[in-house]
Amino acid sequence: MNSQVFNFRIIPSVVKADAETTITIRPLGKNVAFQAGETYTVQIRGVETACDDYRELPTAEYAVTPNEQGDLQVTHLFAGEQKHIVYVIRPESDLSSPYRDVTYRPKYGQNTNATLAVYSLYPDLYGMRCYKGEVHCHTYASDGIEDIPHTVANYRAAGYDFLAITDHYISYGSEQAKALFDHTALPMTLFLGEEVHVPQERIHAVHLGGKASVNAYYREHPEEVKAQVEELMATLDLPENVSKINYAWQKWSADKSREMGGLAILAHPHWVWNDVYFMAESVTRQLLCDGVYDALDLRDTEVDTSLSLWQDVCLQGHTIPVVGSTDAHYTAPYDPKVPAKGGYTLVFAPDRSEQKLMDAIRENRSLCVSTDHTPEFVMGPYRLVKLGRFMLDYFFPYHMWLSAGFGPLVSEYSPDKEPMMETLAEQSEAFMKEFYGY
Repeated sequence: MNSQVFNFRIIPSVVKADAETTITIRPLGKNVAFQAGETYTVQIRGVETACDDYRELPTAEYAVTPNEQGDLQVTHLFAGEQKHIVYVIRPESDLSSPYRDVTYRPKYGQNTNATLAVYSLYPDLYGMRCYKGEVHCHTYASDGIEDIPHTVANYRAAGYDFLAITDHYISYGSEQAKALFDHTALPMTLFLGEEVHVPQERIHAVHLGGKASVNAYYREHPEEVKAQVEELMATLDLPENVSKINYAWQKWSADKSREMGGLAILAHPHWVWNDVYFMAESVTRQLLCDGVYDALDLRDTEVDTSLSLWQDVCLQGHTIPVVGSTDAHYTAPYDPKVPAKGGYTLVFAPDRSEQKLMDAIRENRSLCVSTDHTPEFVMGPYRLVKLGRFMLDYFFPYHMWLSAGFGPLVSEYSPDKEPMMETLAEQSEAFMKEFYGY
């Protein structure tokens, strides 16, 4: 995280690659304000710009005076798709405190010069926003602890833009969340979700975003489904070490999730139970190679093992989108990191509608973030990982700060709290509009 995001804002922070763009550098407090009539130096360099002598990095330099609003404005050609470091260097006359004559203390630390950043994107990603979400968690409707309002509140307070409650065997928790908040000012997309266990828990799969419950369908049509699985088994030509019945049930589950209009996500394939993998690795690999699931949740008991398997399958020519989750069974309002304990998903989409988010995952525009490391460990396609790192450093710290106020309003929601939620939602949207420029 770059703590300077609480002192300065670059508007916009996302720009078109290979285009000349005017950026505005805005101080967010009197302690970092630019002084009228002073001349400031702004240096910009791309982090991926190659050079022969790294003692002389290619750097554009501009001499700028503040405008009437107290901002610095620079017009620069942002070459290529990359992060660009923006240095703001104060003149010597602006490095001391206005109260130095009394306190004898100069400015020092963060509030002197500033190191900021801008990201330039090619057309296929320019226009996308980055959304943080949970695709797999539980409430007291199954084996979790919190009720639905507190679960939704704690995730939003931690800066989540979308959430799927995925209780075991049922979609009740997610249905209740949607019924409670879908038509409020809460700026959060709530998916129908469930952890699918048919006919038993050997399947660890998440159904995200469909129109009806896969678990409920099985409970209502058990004999019909068993017949369908038996027919499927008869058509399978699998390696000897791949269980036909396990594979067939998982394929039926994934197909039914898509038939319901949702995504099928393979969850924590290397979860260790009684010192062994709960899911047979031979089946997991075959499911991934055959494209049975729409995405793989890389967050796991052994995240490095799951990451290596994903890389191995990709090297064989298969494209497997990734997501991340907590599989949380509790959340806590007093620690905003608790809802993110384990991991989460970043999705690059034009908006946070259910369909656009699901399309983005299908189209391989998502990342898994593991929070078991400092800083967070980002996994997925290389191009997106670099962009995701930028978002974690320069966007989400302030976004999370704005989101914190939703906690008490959502956990104890009533219609009279709607005006306050609307105000917070407007603040969040205004920040995003400035950050992205769209």
